[in-house]
Amino acid sequence: MQKWLKFQSQSKILNKRVFAVIFAVVILFTVNSQIYGQTNLQIDISKYLDVDGSPFASDFAEVIETDKIIFEISKDESVRVKHIVIGGVWSPDEPKLIKMLPGKHSNPELTDEDGDYLRPLGFVGETFEESEYIIAGQKSFKAYDLHASYDLENFLELSDNGLWTKHFVFPHDVMIYVDEEIEIVFANSRPIDLSEAGGLNCMGCDLKIEFFEDTEPIRKTVIRNDAKFEEISNTGEKFTLEFFTNGEIGDVKFLNELNYLSFNSNKENQIFMLKIPLDLLLSPYHVYVTESDQEILLESDKIRTTEFKQTDTHANIVFRPTSEGIVHVVGSNEMEHEKLLVKLQEKLDQSEEEKSSSASQNEKVEEKSEENLYEKWGESKINNDDDDTIILIIIGIVAVIIIGIIIKLKK
Repeated sequence: MQKWLKFQSQSKILNKRVFAVIFAVVILFTVNSQIYGQTNLQIDISKYLDVDGSPFASDFAEVIETDKIIFEISKDESVRVKHIVIGGVWSPDEPKLIKMLPGKHSNPELTDEDGDYLRPLGFVGETFEESEYIIAGQKSFKAYDLHASYDLENFLELSDNGLWTKHFVFPHDVMIYVDEEIEIVFANSRPIDLSEAGGLNCMGCDLKIEFFEDTEPIRKTVIRNDAKFEEISNTGEKFTLEFFTNGEIGDVKFLNELNYLSFNSNKENQIFMLKIPLDLLLSPYHVYVTESDQEILLESDKIRTTEFKQTDTHANIVFRPTSEGIVHVVGSNEMEHEKLLVKLQEKLDQSEEEKSSSASQNEKVEEKSEENLYEKWGESKINNDDDDTIILIIIGIVAVIIIGIIIKLKK
């Protein structure tokens, strides 16, 4: 009886070992397999055909998540949308669905990242214009991302005052490519110069994008004279201010003795982009918004500003009063201006150093790559053969162990 119990106990131990070995083998050969993130939502696509009229290999398709969305915007209500699926592999027997943004769609395309077309392609709906999903019939290579593109109507909004607007809110990464004729956009009311960048990234996106329809500024002329504060004079040196705004601008007044200029803001949240000659007012600037009858500027009246693209002759400033009133732009003295110039030069030098360092590292990487290029070509097949040999040896060893355990159990 004791021998039987001992044998039974040993059998349980051996069974556990066999299970552990088999589990290890399963893990060994599945650890490198592609596990593709999916939503598990299955939709019947049996009645929808691809553009060539051929049915899909499966009657059902699974909705997959988009990893990134790219928007190509211009001075137009329509926008080109591109959904990117990174990695993943599936066959025609397992087609996938990509959920499009709501609205009227047109001009669908399904390609890899090199622009090569992927087939079969379809959509869920009687017409693509009103459809909700793109059907991606297959994706053969994990290394090549899938791009599903289409035009979307009525996406951007143009206000009566010539300001294009769109609020981007997405849980994943968003890239916004901007037409080359649009040099300045406002991201959450902050100016961004895209004249050399061409677009911007938004990580976990909650971003309001705005830009002006007109490229010609509103010009206002002011006169600086040497008259005292209580004297009135229309003679002196003339300066031109350039405004971009989504509202009206009243008469601009300049007071040389107070080192500031002022004008009316006639609407709430009116955005101003103002180009100021440095010979008129030195940067950095301080902007206040007050009631029309207020004579003293208080610190509580000060609003947020952004200065950018300063040159030797001009400075640019952007601000957005939340209420109507009188806008006061106060300039700085020589000492404050010199401090600002030093900071700007330090940032410029730092940027140049980073570019130089990055270029140097890239050169080293390229040199190293060239040295190892032919070696890698020669080693590629050998390494693959070695990997296959190792796998076969492991399979053989595991098989021998399992057979030995089974024979021992039978004895």
